[in-house]
Amino acid sequence: MGIANLIPGVSGGTMALIGGIYDRLISSINAIVALKINREIVFFLITVVSGIAISIFAFSHLINMAIESIPGYTYGCFIGLVTGSIPFVMKRRTKGKKSDYFFIVLGVVLVVFLSFYASKPEKIGETSKVSHSIGSLMYDSIAGFFGAASMILPGLSGAFILLIMNEYVRIVNAVSSLDVIILLFTGAGILLGIVFISRLLKKLLTKFPSETFSFLAGLMIGSLPDLALRAGIYPEITFSVIIGAFFGLLMSFLLSKAGQRNKM
Repeated sequence: MGIANLIPGVSGGTMALIGGIYDRLISSINAIVALKINREIVFFLITVVSGIAISIFAFSHLINMAIESIPGYTYGCFIGLVTGSIPFVMKRRTKGKKSDYFFIVLGVVLVVFLSFYASKPEKIGETSKVSHSIGSLMYDSIAGFFGAASMILPGLSGAFILLIMNEYVRIVNAVSSLDVIILLFTGAGILLGIVFISRLLKKLLTKFPSETFSFLAGLMIGSLPDLALRAGIYPEITFSVIIGAFFGLLMSFLLSKAGQRNKM
């Protein structure tokens, strides 16, 4: 999930779905907010958050290098991961429910619409002087809020939202340089965003499970064109995208199998 959240167009929520921990993650966050805390929930969230934090700090430079050096393989891999997870989400819909197709289309349209406003990220480390003004720090919190909310939604990338809000490079650089001030303000926004969207999703999954999963599937389908465009559309990169997609599909299959065993 941590690695996925570093890459524009890829969602940590998708990884949680593939790994079979999505429902448990949403329920655990809601339990903590409602102060219904037990040892199992705390241990689960500590392990998930630790994995996310370690991968973000450990792989932020590596992911940027992979995107710059081998974009075809990198984005191809995530195209395969997302594609392989779509059937898994579609299975959770109510069969034969025609109204679900509206929510699938709605999810696709939302992501495609947002992709038109996402600019290409600058190279990490090439930003100008970092501002610690109250205005910029408050905007960090707002970006963290919306970025975190989208991290939990499969198909809607937190990094993708940060790109739209022109915060992607600033926050990734803050992680790389351990800028504590920016990280604290961003972290506060992330915490509020996770709490808000998890409570909303819990209610939607309880009252409208088929419609919710249809919408989530639409978000994932809608993210594929953006991933393909980020990889590059010139002929010499097509082969690397195909190879990357093959490994992504294989990873999706292995992760879903691991998730199924985890539930047993």
